[in-house]
Amino acid sequence: MDPIFGKGLDKVIEGASEGPIKTLNLTWDLIFGSYHTWINKIQHKREIDLNEFKKNIESNLNDIPDENLKEPNISLLGPAIEASKFYIDEKVIRNLFSNLISSSMDNRKNEDIHHSFVEIIKQMSGDDAILFEHLSKKEVIPAVTYKAVRNSKGDSITLSDVVIKDSPLSYRDTEMSLVNLKRVGLININIGINSFTNEKLYEPFNEPVMINAFIERFYNKEQERYSKLFKQIETFGFSFLAKDNNLSIDQIYNLCKPSSIEFSKGTIHITTFGQAFVNCCIN
Repeated sequence: MDPIFGKGLDKVIEGASEGPIKTLNLTWDLIFGSYHTWINKIQHKREIDLNEFKKNIESNLNDIPDENLKEPNISLLGPAIEASKFYIDEKVIRNLFSNLISSSMDNRKNEDIHHSFVEIIKQMSGDDAILFEHLSKKEVIPAVTYKAVRNSKGDSITLSDVVIKDSPLSYRDTEMSLVNLKRVGLININIGINSFTNEKLYEPFNEPVMINAFIERFYNKEQERYSKLFKQIETFGFSFLAKDNNLSIDQIYNLCKPSSIEFSKGTIHITTFGQAFVNCCIN
């Protein structure tokens, strides 16, 4: 045992009530006393979270008819319980593990259960889980990527990865989570290759609330370029810049024109593997 911490966190040396040792102990308590309290609070919260975890598993098992209850495969159950201990304080991920553990004991899930689900959960953030549950409730999932088109030739700047409408997350978090959900094989994303024929599904992506968000992203991204360009125009004029850069004046004008914000249409589908994950870890 540690020679200092073995004596407790409230004092460093036992048996002194006065003098320098008392001063040492009082200072020790002043510094580490709050740490001790903090540790106790963490331990208390972990106990509460662990009890909730147990209750969720028990509740799930109570919903399984007796004739469908089976002995779990220890090669899945063991890793699931082992991994779950690192996520006890993350409710969303904890619930995925409790559902997976109970599904491993339900013979109705035999065709869906997969050992790799343990690793999939470990590679998901709480945001990933929230977004995937949201997607699992959708019959169709239109998706787009935004871009700023600079000129009639179609020169463009990419403004986003894949985004969806009505996401429970911010645009930025949605982009990141969709990339990860695709990476782990739960969804497929097709942009510019396949899209829904019903154009109304893409109308929300043209609404001001979404367009304005990516206009702002464009200006933030291009602010330095535009400020430099306008400063050069102010200093040298259009004609000099055109001649100096071997461009026509019209080309200089085009560089100053605001870009149009457009999007490429696509779709998101939950994979067969992803649907099995839904059946075992979400539903």
